[in-house]
Amino acid sequence: METENRGQELPQPPKPQGSDKDAKKIAKMIVLALVMLAFGAAGGYIWRDREANNLDKLRTDEISSLKQKNTNLENDLAEAKKKAAASSSTGESTAPSAAVLDSIKDAIKSGNTAALEGYMAPSVNVILAASEAYGPQTPTQAIKDLEYLNNATDPWDFALASATLAKYQSGDYKQYFPATALVGQSANDYVVSFQFDSSGKISGIFMTVSADLL
Repeated sequence: METENRGQELPQPPKPQGSDKDAKKIAKMIVLALVMLAFGAAGGYIWRDREANNLDKLRTDEISSLKQKNTNLENDLAEAKKKAAASSSTGESTAPSAAVLDSIKDAIKSGNTAALEGYMAPSVNVILAASEAYGPQTPTQAIKDLEYLNNATDPWDFALASATLAKYQSGDYKQYFPATALVGQSANDYVVSFQFDSSGKISGIFMTVSADLL
């Protein structure tokens, strides 16, 4: 019996019929899940990248807009200063009465510049030498701007020599020294020049910390 059995193949146990199919199905599901995750990650990256680009564009546009507005404002300010300077230098100018001139001198000498407000035009062109300040100002603002003279020392001289006035009238700031201007110089060389409109009102104030700049 043993000899007969040795010549015959033993029957193999039957394989489970569903195992291969289940394994393949699970593998497909895993692959599908991985593909979906990959697509999801790629989609998320693309969306974030698109949002970042949109945000960058918005910021760039906003910065460009602000720069343009700033440029426009600077141009408007420069134009206003040119018009004010032209008006001050070429417009009709009338010197006020001697009493008013004396009051202006006294206000500067005493430091009581608030007293000048009543002698000012509705718009006063205030200019500081070697700076961009200030342009057209209200009388209240112009009074505040006169604090620039706080460090000037007495005595003030409002009867400058004709040679000194001629020098100022031919220098870089000559437009602020018309013949009708009231010009004063402090002991430490601060200079102030008041210009007047056709009504004898203060329409311009020019100041410098040093006569050497004129």
